[in-house]
Amino acid sequence: MSNMNVEVTREYNFPASTVWAVLADFGDLSWADNPPTEVIGSGPGMIRRITMPGMAPIDEQLETLDHAARTLSYSIPRGLPMPVRDYAAVIRVEETGNGSSRVRWNATAIPVGVSAEDAGQIINGAYTQMLGWLQERLAQG
Repeated sequence: MSNMNVEVTREYNFPASTVWAVLADFGDLSWADNPPTEVIGSGPGMIRRITMPGMAPIDEQLETLDHAARTLSYSIPRGLPMPVRDYAAVIRVEETGNGSSRVRWNATAIPVGVSAEDAGQIINGAYTQMLGWLQERLAQG
């Protein structure tokens, strides 16, 4: 079974600092359809526990947070809602000039019971939806 590696990118007509400010606040998912979220701890090591109806809680753990590089990484040690294990994600915000930026969202994982391609499509769809919500939040100011 091969490992899965997915990267989704999206361009934004907002400065990298503006986009980063939303994503770097790891405990605040109000921009992402506002799921019920409990924040445990702060800074690297903190967990945002997402509770969706009818599902086990999803624990997303912040691994690294680098404001200078506008990069964060996280894992999902409990409640993974996708057919994978050893999930690790990195989100980068890049300045692209003229007040615009790009978000790169990368994930690696080991598929469980599905092909790497199928697992990748599930994660690609989730990230694409979340980056759409991010655009909506940014457009609201």
